[in-house]
Amino acid sequence: FLQPPDSRQIADGVRLLEELQAINPEAPADVPRKRLTTYGRAIVALPVDPRLARMLVEADRNGALAEVLVIASALSIQDPRERPTEKQAQADQQHARFKDDDSDFITLLNLWNYLQDQQKALSSSAFRRMCKREYLHYMRVREWQDLHSQVRRATKTLKLTLNESPATPERIHQSLVPGLLSLVGLYDRDKREYMGARNAKFHIQPGSTLHRKNPDWVMTAELIETTRLWARVNARVDPSWIESAAAHLVKRSYAEPRWSRSRASAIASERVTLYGVPLVAGRAVPLGKIDPVTARDVFIRHALVEGDWETR
Repeated sequence: FLQPPDSRQIADGVRLLEELQAINPEAPADVPRKRLTTYGRAIVALPVDPRLARMLVEADRNGALAEVLVIASALSIQDPRERPTEKQAQADQQHARFKDDDSDFITLLNLWNYLQDQQKALSSSAFRRMCKREYLHYMRVREWQDLHSQVRRATKTLKLTLNESPATPERIHQSLVPGLLSLVGLYDRDKREYMGARNAKFHIQPGSTLHRKNPDWVMTAELIETTRLWARVNARVDPSWIESAAAHLVKRSYAEPRWSRSRASAIASERVTLYGVPLVAGRAVPLGKIDPVTARDVFIRHALVEGDWETR
C-alpha cells in the first residue's frame, strides 16, 4: 500500500497556502472549489513554486511583472554563477559587476539584462565562450531562459500584463513580499542574528550583498541549514510593506489607553506581530475604533472633568 504523507508536512503545506492567500481557511476543507481563492486558482495555473507564483500575481498588480518573471525563473533553477574552488577570487570579481547594494534579487535582474545584451551582440559560440570566461554556467543560463519563456506563456494565459516601462526597485520588492511572509527577519543587534518566523534564528549567507551590512529588516528567498541557519538570497525590506501584505496574518494587541491633548482624542499603544516577529511596537492609534466604551470613559474623565481639551 502507498504510505500517506506525514501529517505534519500536510499541515505545513496547508499553512503555506493560507499564508499565500491561496485557500480560504473559513471554507470547508472537503469543498475544494469553494476553498480555492482567486489567488489560489492563479497559483495552480503557473508552473513554478507557489511562493513564486504568488509573487507573479502581485507583480501584475504592481506593474512589475516583467522584472519579477526574471527573478521567479532564476529562483526556480540552480544559480548560473559558478565559483570554482581554485578560481574563487576571479569568479567573485566577474560577478561583482552585477551586485546591487541592497538586494540579491536586483542582482539577478542585472545579470539577466547583461546576458540578454551579450546574446544579441555575440554569435551563439561566442556567447558560450563568454559564459565560460566569466564563470557563468551556459546550460543553466539556457535553462533560465527556457523557464522564463514557459512561465511568460502561462502568465499570458492568465491575462497578466507585462509592464512596458521598467518597474522601480520598490515596486519589485513590494511584489516579492507576499510570497515571502514567513521568510522575513528582524535584526537583533545584541545577539547579532535575525529573528524570523516561529522563533527561527538565522544569519545572512557570506555570498549575499547584505552580508555584514545587517539592515534592520530583510526578506529571504530561502533558509538553508548547514553549520547554522543561513539566508541565501536576500533584500532589505520596509516593515510597512510586510504589515500591508500580511494583513490576514498579523496579530494586533493594544495597551496603555490614555488621553492625548495634541490629538484631542483617546489613544492606545498598538503592537503588531507576524509569526512572533514584532513589526510595530508602541504605535499610537485612536482608541475609539478598538474600545469605544473605554475611549468614552477616558474622554469624560480627562477632556471634560479635568478640562484637558482645547475647544470652542
